[in-house]
Amino acid sequence: MKYLWIGVSNSQENREKFIANGAKSLSAETSNNALCHGLDNNGVNCDTISASALPPYPIYREKKTKTVYWILENGKKGVNVGYRTRKYINLISKRKALVKEAKKWARENKGEDVTVFAYEMHTPFMAAAVAIKKIIKNAKFVQIVPDLPQYMDMNMSTLKKFLKKIDWQTIKHNMKRVDKYVLYSKHMAQFLKLKDGSFTVMEGSYDASLMADEDLMPSENKISVMYSGVLDLRFGIKELLDAFKELPDNYELWLTGNGNAVELINERAKEDKRIKYLGYLPTKKDLLNKQREATMLISTRDPSEPASTYCFPSKLFEYMASGNPVLSTRIKGIPDEYFDYIIPLDTIDKDYLKSKIVEVANMSREERLGFGKKARDFVLTKKNCNVQMKRVIDFIS
Repeated sequence: MKYLWIGVSNSQENREKFIANGAKSLSAETSNNALCHGLDNNGVNCDTISASALPPYPIYREKKTKTVYWILENGKKGVNVGYRTRKYINLISKRKALVKEAKKWARENKGEDVTVFAYEMHTPFMAAAVAIKKIIKNAKFVQIVPDLPQYMDMNMSTLKKFLKKIDWQTIKHNMKRVDKYVLYSKHMAQFLKLKDGSFTVMEGSYDASLMADEDLMPSENKISVMYSGVLDLRFGIKELLDAFKELPDNYELWLTGNGNAVELINERAKEDKRIKYLGYLPTKKDLLNKQREATMLISTRDPSEPASTYCFPSKLFEYMASGNPVLSTRIKGIPDEYFDYIIPLDTIDKDYLKSKIVEVANMSREERLGFGKKARDFVLTKKNCNVQMKRVIDFIS
């Protein structure tokens, strides 16, 4: 059996080049790579064809990226395709480059039993998988669905909304060639109108090879509340800032990431020096270490927001692996079992958020660390990439 992964895998050298040229975050790679590591550790060696999600030119400083090939020590082949980065042209250029490499891979492996994984319902990735099925008729196409395309960008221009509708029609056409689906939320199945037996639910995974330094611990002299991820006003950032205003002087609020709430965060930080906007931390390890040093971590995604039904916030894995208490809104995309290890938030009302933060702060240090340890053990034993991808392998087999 030959396996191929189509997604956002990359070589470390190429990744560093992208970041140096204006790609501030390649966060999708974290989930992508965890799943790939899970396949590796289950003895499934995947070649990879990928294209990184880069911001359009001139935010990304090069008009075109170069195709980069690499071979890993176990003989797996990888390629990150080059494409033109100008807005709107980038999608067409990326699709063309991916399909070209996919056809090349299919011709090299014709006659083999083939399984192709496509990460994300992204038209270029799906088109590449479909191109392989046209050459290798019995190839199995497995679609990974971390998010629904309709909810990945909620601040679209009129033109982009029009193009998104066209893109969705293309996705639905490509779905006719998908054999199996791996969904991050059970509610996706109804939205996508999938038949029973055609899908499994697996809300992502945690790669235990990425861990914070064990000797780091939260400070005993202050209460630090940390939020990391997309800083979008739809995700309760204003309510969190409002709640923080009324907390005692020994509290700090740490925020990392980027989004449309940054301007508001900077305004509040000028008024209140306890608010620390850290932007993007230099490396993943730096982010994990900072989470390890926080008293508690919080996710304030609004449960009433439509997209919350169809997503599992992947940062929850990182939060829980920190060993510190996690507070999260009870959105429909998070399975109930997680709330045995997470402190649930029923609303993002500022007074309610304040009361829940104080509740955790008033726990003894031993109580907080004990609660956090249970969450950490749950993620590392039940939701690690090896366990999660074993479930996927069993399902597609």
